[in-house]
Amino acid sequence: MTTIIFDASPLITACKFKVKKLVIDHLLPACQIVITPSVEREVAILGARYPDGTAAGERIARGDIEVVPVAERKWERPLAAYALGDGERESIEVCAQTEGAEALIVDDYLAFVTATRLGLKAWMLPDLVVQLVVRGALPGELARDILEAIRSRYQAGVIAHSLERLQEVEGDA
Repeated sequence: MTTIIFDASPLITACKFKVKKLVIDHLLPACQIVITPSVEREVAILGARYPDGTAAGERIARGDIEVVPVAERKWERPLAAYALGDGERESIEVCAQTEGAEALIVDDYLAFVTATRLGLKAWMLPDLVVQLVVRGALPGELARDILEAIRSRYQAGVIAHSLERLQEVEGDA
């Protein structure tokens, strides 16, 4: 199963929006989701009063979402220079340290650029949805519904591009 490292914002999105059930519950059977302690703190502890924080906390408690601490701060200096939040910095470090990690799922532009510059594969949540269709782990119709459901969290071009890519993928099948 593909291992994916999630930052806080895409985790909140996946735990907030529904297509019959929460988006996170469509993703979990298709990939192993890993977060850092600071993402857990931001989403499930500090955000526990919100439904998305509660949903994340429940999935963490059940072991559906794995919490992995940073083993080594390999990029502490370069990451500090970017002035990223704790969640972004830790997520980047854990992505680099997790054997077999496919990508970092991050919606923050600066964190996306930083991770890419450090040689990591960074995707936004809509990219993950499309990739799961490519791999046959998510039906195209469900992916379209998920992209429409999360539309309000992204700039128009992100979802439009993802829908176009999804159409290309389905045309190739």
